[in-house]
Amino acid sequence: MPIHKQVSRRAALKALPLSAIALSMPAIWSSSRAASDFKLTFGHTFGKATEGVMITGLDVFKAKAEEYSDGKLLVDIHEAGSLGGQTVLPQKVLTGAIQGCQLSTQNFTPFSDVYNLLDFPHMFPSNESFEKVINSKKFKDSGFFEQPRSKGFEVLPGMWANAGFRVLGFSKKLGKKIRTPSDLDGVKIRVTGSKVEQQVFKLTPANPVSIAWGETYQALQQGAADALNVGLGPLTATKIYETLGTATMAQINFNCHITVLSYKWFSSLPSSVQDSIYKAAADSFAVQQSGQAKANATMEKMWNDSGIDIYKPTESEKKVWMDTVGHKLPVWDSFKERYGSDLYEMLSGMAV
Repeated sequence: MPIHKQVSRRAALKALPLSAIALSMPAIWSSSRAASDFKLTFGHTFGKATEGVMITGLDVFKAKAEEYSDGKLLVDIHEAGSLGGQTVLPQKVLTGAIQGCQLSTQNFTPFSDVYNLLDFPHMFPSNESFEKVINSKKFKDSGFFEQPRSKGFEVLPGMWANAGFRVLGFSKKLGKKIRTPSDLDGVKIRVTGSKVEQQVFKLTPANPVSIAWGETYQALQQGAADALNVGLGPLTATKIYETLGTATMAQINFNCHITVLSYKWFSSLPSSVQDSIYKAAADSFAVQQSGQAKANATMEKMWNDSGIDIYKPTESEKKVWMDTVGHKLPVWDSFKERYGSDLYEMLSGMAV
């Protein structure tokens, strides 16, 4: 063909109306356009390096949410605290800087105080009981979802990252095995900002001390703290377990992470995209449950192999713990009234 007869593809496209250009483009063009219709920027504090011990289910959530929405939703996950810690992330959700995050229920209590009730000591007799409750329709229809909405959050039902019962870990420096609360006499135990957790250890002879999570490893190593009450997963992921000499499975409460979205953003989505998110959340939790159970068994063996003496209280010793700090004691009545007596009654009735 003579040179003057040749027409470049770019020139040809310029000569066509926009509708014709759209039809001439490959199918991938329309797919990528659809994916940009809605974007969920999501932050959390765990990462690839810790995924073998703290199972978040977020990879499953991303893949399934994008699949179920036929590419209309793009889930952009930022891990390892790159967008901030667990006290910062929910603030960013409220301001619209991001659309969602995952954080512990304890760290969520300043934003929705009803979640203090999940932290009540010895509320749940087993991990199975806890997961059955939080995944029930009655729980999902309760104030545990209504109150966060009034505060600007959409809690994703069925999307939890449950690390299981918290473990009482004691430093090598302390050099002491703890069987019952009386053994905590004089022990400096690191606590979070949770009023419930602080009260738990005020009921024992321990000395609760407030220490930021990022400073905990050094505090245990140097003796500023002797103990802490955290799940196997987080303790292993951060290598804090390396500072421990003994651990007690007192099963006081759970180390569970919750997933929240911006209610304003979520409610603006088409119902089909909302349904895709809900469905993906349920898939994520199913994978997380089975994965975390296996990870916890592996970690317990690893702790034993590394020289940590793990103690499991006898039935009579468990009763001593419940009699000392348990949620049925009168000292908890004011907490129940503050956070919701009706919700407390609902939980205690379901937790069997």
